[in-house]
Amino acid sequence: MHSDTLAVLTEHPLFEAMTPESLAMVLDSPDTIDLMEGQVLFRQGDSADRIFVLAAGAVELMAERSDLPDEVLARLGPGEFVGANALMPDSRHAAAARVVQTGRAVVISGPALHRLLDGDFALTLSLIAVMAGSLRGQIREITELKLQSTTERLASYLVTLAGDGDGRTIVRLPFEKRLLADRLGMEPATLSRAFARLREFGVETGRGDRVEISNLDQLRAVGDSLESLIEGGFS
Repeated sequence: MHSDTLAVLTEHPLFEAMTPESLAMVLDSPDTIDLMEGQVLFRQGDSADRIFVLAAGAVELMAERSDLPDEVLARLGPGEFVGANALMPDSRHAAAARVVQTGRAVVISGPALHRLLDGDFALTLSLIAVMAGSLRGQIREITELKLQSTTERLASYLVTLAGDGDGRTIVRLPFEKRLLADRLGMEPATLSRAFARLREFGVETGRGDRVEISNLDQLRAVGDSLESLIEGGFS
């Protein structure tokens, strides 16, 4: 197993509790693949036997419908995984997955992971805890999309990218701006206006993926008005 493959997996909450030896046991062959824009990783209803951990690029999850256009359910980027149904034996994908930004993914074998979990109860509990946390995060994101303005939504997203720091910081957008707009539930033009509004809070952005935040604490305050409401929904 290459060191960069190990680094991608050990940084992911789903696999950080596993030893390098265990990780080597669950890798598919090949253990990494290049992702090309437009590539379909799997179709809705396909047998779920692989998990793709994104090292770079972006993937859309889509509900395929015969009588209507496909509906985009989510956009996933670096650090996230695609193919959660493969965590369960003998399951099928509930949605299709299509690459929308060229990148790379580490591939986990579902059957190999099932065999490992069958003999490691502690690891199984750890995985359940991670999945519960992931669900909580998804519910939080949906709540924010429903309650926040577009400017607050963007501010919260930038704060999440910045982490626990304070003061001046620089973040890199993991998606192209058109994909980021979709992820945040707005049109690209609306995203541009939201960035413009955040200039008064010290946010500067250019043509690339670099965003400079002059005062992270000030930006964090933009979305704080909803924090207690969102947190209260999970108590």
